[in-house]
Amino acid sequence: MTERAQHARRVEIRQEKGLLLDSSDPLARILDLAEDAVLSTNEEQQIVLFNQGAERIFGYTAQEVYGRALDMLLPERFVQIHRQHIMNFAESPISARRMGERREIFGRRKDGTEFPAEASISKVEVDGRWLFTVILRDITERKLTEEKIRSSLREKEILLKEIHHRVKNNLQVVSSLMGLQARAAPDEQTRKIFQESQNRIQSMALLHERLYQSKNLSDIDCAEYVRQLAAFLFRAYGVSSNRVRLSIDVDAIQMNMDEAVPVGLILNELLSNCLKHAFPEGREGEIVVALQEGPERKTRMLVRDNGVGLKDEVNLWATKTLGWRLIRTLADQLKASVAVRTENGTEIELIFDTHAQG
Repeated sequence: MTERAQHARRVEIRQEKGLLLDSSDPLARILDLAEDAVLSTNEEQQIVLFNQGAERIFGYTAQEVYGRALDMLLPERFVQIHRQHIMNFAESPISARRMGERREIFGRRKDGTEFPAEASISKVEVDGRWLFTVILRDITERKLTEEKIRSSLREKEILLKEIHHRVKNNLQVVSSLMGLQARAAPDEQTRKIFQESQNRIQSMALLHERLYQSKNLSDIDCAEYVRQLAAFLFRAYGVSSNRVRLSIDVDAIQMNMDEAVPVGLILNELLSNCLKHAFPEGREGEIVVALQEGPERKTRMLVRDNGVGLKDEVNLWATKTLGWRLIRTLADQLKASVAVRTENGTEIELIFDTHAQG
């Protein structure tokens, strides 16, 4: 029998068995150039094509798998799921799809070890019967690399959390030392200066505490921070929330540390001024704090009280008190516009850009 006749006979036998290609077929030689596994099954899910990429990945030779069920290449727990997937795919109108869209997929090698994979499946009708072809890639190395990256990121996150925790602790130590020094001060004016500085330090300590407790170490949850800072200042100045009501209207805004520090310090100054000066001699009233997200990434911060108001209209850019100088400097840092209104109390409004809004 000539070589051509022998090849024809092999093809005839393979077709009788539902097998399509052997290593002598030109298409098989082309598919063998692929690094990925390329394998085909008939409607009974018997393997009819197994390229050299599949041999390298699974550890079987083509001769070992031809005509056998595809189940041999799958972990046992996935066999029934895969069979159902193939049946659903055969009935669907689409001709190709990615496999494992809702879960990871795995292959099983000849030695029984499993490996993660990504794969796509396609179908074509040949002589009235479906032929299914899977292109599969072993992603073990990619998964290992991704896990190393995730592990490295987790370590960095733990380190950053620890840094924020230590900074917060150190700031609180400094705050406590200033509190001790304030109590030892010889006069009331000096004690007030220490207390105001202590409050500024505490406002920054709260920011580091928010970052330490946050899932996102780059941005701060402004709403919770404003509530914590306001509660701290009410306690620090001994103002009852029954006498001076606090209304907070804060959008779900995220700020990075460069933005949150000046915002926190400005808010500390404005709230402190309200609590110290707006409601003398036990007067009752209300303080409103708003932090709202506007169009074009603009943020509006408002602190308003209905207290006694300022004696004279404040010229923010000329006032020489430390608190107002600090507000002026921090507003410049934020590139914020500032408006001061003195009707029916005092209202301070700042509008500025933020870059970490959620």
